[in-house]
Amino acid sequence: MKSIPEKPNNGQVNFDDMINDLIKNFLEKLLKSELTEFLNYDKYEVTGKNSGNNRNGNYSRNFQTKYGVIEN
Repeated sequence: MKSIPEKPNNGQVNFDDMINDLIKNFLEKLLKSELTEFLNYDKYEVTGKNSGNNRNGNYSRNFQTKYGVIEN
């Protein structure tokens, strides 16, 4: 998330970018917690080793919202 909102040339805060950042952070946390719940073990836990259910990486996704595209 951006610590200081970007200001366009007219001096106004771009709320669409701020909302996009909030939605992106929320979705990332939601998907990570959903995977942890589904696999029934936290990331880097020894109990998940050789269990057959692994965290096999990730891939980029783009989401279209009314505030713009959220890119990974």
